[in-house]
Amino acid sequence: MNKKSVITKLGDGKNRAKRIAVYVDDNFVCFLDAFTIFKYKLNVGSEIDLESLQKIQAESETAGAFDLAINYLSKYQKTEKEVYNYLKSKGYLDEVCQKVLEKVKEYKYLDDKIYVENFLRNSKGRMGINKVKQTLKQKGISDEILSNIELNSDFDEIKNIALKYLKNKEKTKQNLQKCAKFLLGRGFVWSEIFPVIKSLGVSEDESWE
Repeated sequence: MNKKSVITKLGDGKNRAKRIAVYVDDNFVCFLDAFTIFKYKLNVGSEIDLESLQKIQAESETAGAFDLAINYLSKYQKTEKEVYNYLKSKGYLDEVCQKVLEKVKEYKYLDDKIYVENFLRNSKGRMGINKVKQTLKQKGISDEILSNIELNSDFDEIKNIALKYLKNKEKTKQNLQKCAKFLLGRGFVWSEIFPVIKSLGVSEDESWE
């Protein structure tokens, strides 16, 4: 049987988002909304074990965290990891974060596969496959999804980027080498880059790799 503790204070705990601070045995434990406190008849002097209070806290916070997540998602499309990290940064329990993720996915507000599809569409002509995968991995996209990504950049798209880089620069070998490195940094692969560099002035007998 869990050891019973006593609620010794309610409120006056740097109220966060109009929630009420709960102190047990003179120690701050959590914030709860007023409805939850009323629902479970929590008063100063009430006996409660900490495990039960944690469950009550998770229930209380889930609704608020869900609203926060929806507001966060309404501005820009996000990945599951970004939403999870956002909720954690607001102080929510891991259990609450996981429940909210499940709920927003159930309501189709969050889908990493759709996020990747849109990201690929917006990235085409701006960055290559390597940069795309690196960026998506940082955003928390799973290796399973990343392994199925395909992004073919055509010659003209890469050449337009190269020409912007070389604007007001002479097409010397040194500048073309710098341009090639720049394109590699944008995530394009060498087999895509070399035909572009070659078209801009590199000789076939010059070594570039």
